[in-house]
Amino acid sequence: EQTDDFSFSLGFNAAVAGKYTINSMSSAAPELGIDFRRVTNSEEDDFTFSAWVLQIPLMFRANLTPEFYVEAGPEIGFILSSKAEFEGPNMTEEEIKAFESNFGNTMTEFNMFEDTKTFEFGIAAGLGYMVIPNLDVNFRFVMGFTNTFEDLDLGLGGSEEVDVQHIQISLGATYWFL
Repeated sequence: EQTDDFSFSLGFNAAVAGKYTINSMSSAAPELGIDFRRVTNSEEDDFTFSAWVLQIPLMFRANLTPEFYVEAGPEIGFILSSKAEFEGPNMTEEEIKAFESNFGNTMTEFNMFEDTKTFEFGIAAGLGYMVIPNLDVNFRFVMGFTNTFEDLDLGLGGSEEVDVQHIQISLGATYWFL
């Protein structure tokens, strides 16, 4: 069964990067970043998943003009922590007890790290513009290919196959110190 109950949410990303010139028209730009992800279900707003991820993209840039570039490359990620917050006012007492016995709390917040894969792989692509000699602004799209979760056992009648991949759209700025 496919569902589109989850919407896009704002997150946070910060990174350090290096830029290595291959020739006058291209360069490689590896990065090491930390990414905070958050997603909620769009209709009820009663479930929120969040994670901290170490991201390592290896971007290859092609300069179309001296100021304008396109970039693309693989990206790997390591999920460092993840949690979910759940408010289930429509759950039966039996479901609440099963949930509490599996997660050891009262449903409002629980650690998802055991159910989350720790490694992910994706592809990133984007456009950028050099505003001044050491300042770039860019737009980037990342598509993950790895399913974020193992089969989830929520204690509500067996495990569920949950197929979730990381999709990220970002607008950013890079200041090059050297």
